[in-house]
Amino acid sequence: MTNQRTVMHIDFDSFFASVEQQANPLLRGKPIGVTGSSPNRGIVCAASKEAKKYGIKTGIPTFKTREMRPTIILVKGDFTKYQYVHKKSLEVFNQFSDLVEPFSIDEAFMDVTQTINFFKTPQNICRQIKDCLGNVFGSFITCSIGVGPNKLLAKLASDLNKPDGFFEVTKNNIDEVLKKTSLKDFCGIGSRVEARLNRLGVYSIRQLQEIALETLRCEFGNKESIFLKNLSFGIDKEPVKSISYRRVPKSIGHQHTLSKNTRDIKVIKTILGRLASMVGRRLRKNKMKGKTISLYLRDRNMQNYHEQTTLTTPASNDQKLLEAVEKILASNRWSGVISKEIRLVGIAVSNLTPEELATCPLLPLDQRMEKINLVSDAVNDRFGEFTIVTANTLIADITKGMVGSFLKY
Repeated sequence: MTNQRTVMHIDFDSFFASVEQQANPLLRGKPIGVTGSSPNRGIVCAASKEAKKYGIKTGIPTFKTREMRPTIILVKGDFTKYQYVHKKSLEVFNQFSDLVEPFSIDEAFMDVTQTINFFKTPQNICRQIKDCLGNVFGSFITCSIGVGPNKLLAKLASDLNKPDGFFEVTKNNIDEVLKKTSLKDFCGIGSRVEARLNRLGVYSIRQLQEIALETLRCEFGNKESIFLKNLSFGIDKEPVKSISYRRVPKSIGHQHTLSKNTRDIKVIKTILGRLASMVGRRLRKNKMKGKTISLYLRDRNMQNYHEQTTLTTPASNDQKLLEAVEKILASNRWSGVISKEIRLVGIAVSNLTPEELATCPLLPLDQRMEKINLVSDAVNDRFGEFTIVTANTLIADITKGMVGSFLKY
């Protein structure tokens, strides 16, 4: 390994659940599952360390958790708390390096190549980071830290000694680490990529190292083949981008599991109105507009329905987004769908463009709506989400919005 960087990946343990346990002493030491807007429906967004011992993990339907562990405590997620811990943790990390890159709300990369000499060893930095986090948040919010010569290996290492652990990949142990690593353990190899590799006879990292690059190119193309081949040898030249670097999302969306199933089209439209305003708000916050609007519905039998439409010009206007999904919903091919009992509703916007590159609205009504959106954003920024909402969403299910949202890069 010729790359001499020292990169750390900090991954909070059972993040949402541990934050809830830190905030509420009555939850400590007990199996808990953090859910979306309703504790009684939907899926588990995060499970505590105690719940994981019974096989409860992210993505499991809440009704199943009670079958697995009747005493589990289901807690409605509160993104405000999680966002606070996220921001404060980045301030802690910046004490050790100016190259800090948030990877998700509970993960971050740090390049400590230039500061390692001040702390002598990665273990010392790890110990001090954990001490600082404990002083700021308390002992129930812990993290696992991986160290390696690049982001790929640092992220891999953070999973090797959980929870509250530390692991360093070095030139002395990299071969042994790679030998014990499965394909899906690597960030960048999901189930679909794994299945395609399996079709080529690749079931292990060693086999991925040995397969000819030309064979990979036939299946994956040149760019992804080179990525996979480098990955198999632990090679990654991607830099750690500082906290000021803003990743541009590819899509922004929100979905909501209803408090009870419904066939009432008025109720569905009310939820769509709330979701449209939430998606529009996040588009404006990211200074983006989008052309492709998607509608998602899920019925009581967990059957999913999806359709999208493309606008002539990019938009972030709440009303434009709502009109687009209502048009989909009103089409004849959706008449059979809305006659079913619906349990989940979702909206997503993709095909995004920076707002400075998008065409400005020309019609007075569109200009007025954009001004109303911006004023509403300012009020909600100051006094809290949903301080101002449109009248047609007043009876919508109350939701914090972020647990059950997605932002894809």
